Formats: sequence, C-alpha cells, structure tokens
Amino acid sequence: MPIKQVLLGDQILHGQDRSGQWVVEKLTGWYEAPESKGGGEARPLSDGDFEGQVNYGPRMVTVDGILFHRSRGELVSAMERFNSLAKLTSQKLVVTDAGLSRYADVRSLGTSWTAHTLDASRFQIRLKAGDPFKYGESYAVTGNTSDAASLFHRGTVPAWPVVTVSASSSSGYTLTLNGRQVVVTRAIASSSPHEIDFRTGILRAGGSVVRGGLSTANFSPVNPGTAQNMSISTGTGSYGSITVRYNDTYI
Repeated sequence: MPIKQVLLGDQILHGQDRSGQWVVEKLTGWYEAPESKGGGEARPLSDGDFEGQVNYGPRMVTVDGILFHRSRGELVSAMERFNSLAKLTSQKLVVTDAGLSRYADVRSLGTSWTAHTLDASRFQIRLKAGDPFKYGESYAVTGNTSDAASLFHRGTVPAWPVVTVSASSSSGYTLTLNGRQVVVTRAIASSSPHEIDFRTGILRAGGSVVRGGLSTANFSPVNPGTAQNMSISTGTGSYGSITVRYNDTYI
C-alpha cells in the first residue's frame, strides 16, 4: 500500500492541495534507524576497545518528490510556500503510511527545485530531527494513591513519560514504575501541581523549575508491549493523583 500522506507543518508534501498533486518519490532516513554514536574508545597498547554507551545520533531525513501543477503561476506560488518551510523553529513531519501515522520534530536544512516538464517540477527538502525517535498515538493515563495508573504502549522502544502530580503533602511523595522510585522531598500543595519529565529529570512546581527537590531519581521509561503500573504514595492521611502522558515511540 502506498504512502497516504506526508505533511511538514501545514504544508502537504504528498497529497493534493491548491497547487496540484504532490508525490513523494523517496523518503530517505525515515524508515531507517539513525546512525549510532559513542560506543567506546581504543585500548592504548592493547587489543580491542573499551566498551562505552551507544546512543542514536540525529535523524536525517531527505524528502524527494514531484509536483504536478496546472500553470506556471501555481508552481511559483508553491515554491514560495515550500521555501518558507526553511524555518528556524522546529515543525512536525507527519507520515501516514498504510493507515499508520508517525511524526518527528524536525528543522529544515534546505530546499531545492528542478524543472521536469512544463507541468511538473521535482523538489527536495532536507530535514534534521535532533530527537531521533518517531512518535505515534498519545496517552494521558490517570492514577491515584488508591489505584495505580495502568500504562501500555505499542511502540518499539521505551517511551519517557511526563507526569503531572496533584496532591497536598508537606513531606512530598514517591512515584514507582517498574520497581524504580522517584522520591520527591519538596512539599506539594493542591494549588501548585508538580510536573516531572522522566527523560530529563526536571521537576517543575507551578510551572517553575525546582532545583534539589529529589532525594532519589531512579527514572524508568514506559516499556513497549507490556502492561505496567505507576503508583504514587504520599504522607499518612494525604491523597495524591497523577496523570502520565507519553506516546507510542519508535526508532
């Protein structure tokens, strides 16, 4: 089944709009895993390498396609809009293929056009996703001190959640996921909820970054393909609730 649609921001790259029919002929770097980085260094005066952590580098995507247009004016208008995609801010690249939609946040590295026929022109746009992962369906799962949040995602790699905590506890609270604990010692008031980004470890209270508010920072992602629970515990007699936000995550 062919690609259904490709969008960069609000610009169609594969599909029909007022400029004509856009067709993506090649989508390089989207379906492949990004290059790895790290991995260790050579052992001096010895065989082999020291093993080191391996991570993914950025995702580099090149979109090659063709626009079938009805007039030179439509082409010029399309080129002007297309070239405006080279923004300094990131945009969402959304690819819907065989009914499956995935997106990544990308920046444009440049665009180009080549005349093909009187009513068709080829285009190329080069993109970089500093975050190499692709994302699908989003979730917002709730839980509280009585009932844990039941988490699951259909991606292929771990998904890092952002957790919003609402509680009233002078002694803080503890979040537990996959046997790993995040212990927050900063007091929390119902009027000033906390937000914890499990990828970066940043804690915010009422929208402001808190420094030194954690005594234990053993963060766990939401693992793919298996059910797991996140629980919250607070001081005696106090009540807390959580909302866990994350996406299906792919590489």
